[in-house]
Amino acid sequence: MPLDEAFSSHRPIGGPAAWRGPAIAAARDWEYRLSPADIEDIAAALAVAKASGRAASAIGRAEFPLPHFGETLAGLLAGLRGGRGFLLLRGLPVDRFSEIEREVIFFGLGAHLGRAVSQNAHGELLGYVFDQGRTHAMANTRGYQTKADLTFHTDRCDLVGLLCHRAAKQGGESSVVSTAAIHDEILRTRPDLLPLLYRGFHYGEREAADSADGVSARRIPVFSERDGVVSCRFISRAIELAWKRGVPASPAEVEALELMKHYTEHPDFRLDMVLEAGDMQFCNNYVTAHARTAFEDFPEPERRRLMVRLWLSFRDPWPLASDFGEHEGIPFRPEAGPAPAPPPRQG
Repeated sequence: MPLDEAFSSHRPIGGPAAWRGPAIAAARDWEYRLSPADIEDIAAALAVAKASGRAASAIGRAEFPLPHFGETLAGLLAGLRGGRGFLLLRGLPVDRFSEIEREVIFFGLGAHLGRAVSQNAHGELLGYVFDQGRTHAMANTRGYQTKADLTFHTDRCDLVGLLCHRAAKQGGESSVVSTAAIHDEILRTRPDLLPLLYRGFHYGEREAADSADGVSARRIPVFSERDGVVSCRFISRAIELAWKRGVPASPAEVEALELMKHYTEHPDFRLDMVLEAGDMQFCNNYVTAHARTAFEDFPEPERRRLMVRLWLSFRDPWPLASDFGEHEGIPFRPEAGPAPAPPPRQG
């Protein structure tokens, strides 16, 4: 379809997913604080999970029964799918549950929200986000292994969860933005650029792991539509890497990508929050993008920033266009070897 014809077919997304940060910052209807009854239900589920003898990453809904909080969690899942598209769970008492117990709880709650998928070539279902002393300049380094900022992006899964064990000494703020709101703003202000985002870009990095030139064989749309549902996939660093590897980019394509980046960073759109110990954040990758600021850590190893990450697929599949791109996690590669040992956690 010619780009001018594609332009005429685009419509606003609207609805609760098309929010703006300042407007919802005060409302805080995206934050759920666990009640005493919720915590007791979770504690009982933790006892069942521990009695099963299974590792945290092998726990399913049967090993983490939630006869009371489960109904609330189902409502929160509905909001992740058809509402704001993100959620912050607060109030898990860190003086009651150790870090390892919190990981079991995190994975158990995740089992009620979806199905865990691999986050890396090692096949890890629970990933640890901390400064490993690496930089973006090093080969085979992903942003979460550094203390540098992570620009707004989506992940290769339906739902991404983040559990905070320890916050940084300074920085490390978490940010979320509505890609639905950005879509509608571009449609309103620069409709000539929106078809380029629907056509998409070639990707470098892991999208092209099996490509001789390190670039994806086809374009991957930033926005795509199926059954009236618009979904977003946005990893600007991978797009720019493909350009560095020789993929030509027209001035209009550069402008479209820069406009997308501009709106993700703009204070009129983004929502910033500080995750505290015990907090759990969940984001729908199709209607939001997320980021993290750079951080400075404590010198003591036991106090350093530590997050635990979970990638989930919805059990009720999200309607995705055939050209959307990979979204079922990162395939396990035996040649990658065993996963690195996790950092020390409290027992």
